[in-house]
Amino acid sequence: MAPKESNNYSAPMVYKAFTILKEIAKAQGTFGVSDISRQLNFNKSTVYGVTQAFLDLGVLCQDELTKKFRLGPALIQLSNQSLASVSLKSIARPYMIELARDFVGTVFLACFDEYGITIIEKADSPLVLKISAPIGARLPFFAGAPAKSFLANLDEDSQKKIIMERNLPKFTENTIDDVDEYLVDLLQVRKQGYATDYEEYIYGVNAVSVALLDKRGMFLASIYIVGFSNSFTEEKMRLAAEAAKELAREITEFMG
Repeated sequence: MAPKESNNYSAPMVYKAFTILKEIAKAQGTFGVSDISRQLNFNKSTVYGVTQAFLDLGVLCQDELTKKFRLGPALIQLSNQSLASVSLKSIARPYMIELARDFVGTVFLACFDEYGITIIEKADSPLVLKISAPIGARLPFFAGAPAKSFLANLDEDSQKKIIMERNLPKFTENTIDDVDEYLVDLLQVRKQGYATDYEEYIYGVNAVSVALLDKRGMFLASIYIVGFSNSFTEEKMRLAAEAAKELAREITEFMG
């Protein structure tokens, strides 16, 4: 049965679209157009039109064989726009200060949207000579380690779609700009739980990044540590990554 619409609501199609989206979320990949139409008592043509629009926008994904729907990467991007809230930054900052002190690097907290990466918090290296950037700074979508930690949390179809639509840039000679090689790298990131960047975005700078997830496993932000390549060595990066993974788990638990 279709849910009752509010008498005060002035945009019934928006109401129906959101109702369809919530039903797909509850179904967890088991509903197609006919299922949604039957469950909500909505006209099939209405359901088809709404779901096609959501597919075009990346709000939904559709299994090619079963034609069933699931939530898409655009919803992750929308949720990330709220991450500049004081609560997340205030929770993460003490952990970031600890990482910056222990590994003598600058630690950033970054969120993502369709236009790229935004730094929403930082803890500077204790060194006089250090790498830094202001809060609010924008980085390109595929900028090094933080981009990898975000993309690695998407399914392979979504990864390919984003990469093919945007094309991989060449920031330095070390940048991975081959699609197949980049996808293999993302698979490795998913397996090991962190991303690395050996002068792939900026010459002379190495970075390591981990994904900050909520308790449902949804991506919230990237925490990444940067240092000069001559001192932030492969072994230090590995140790920093393991420490960052543990702190990310603690932040997730703290956020509840």
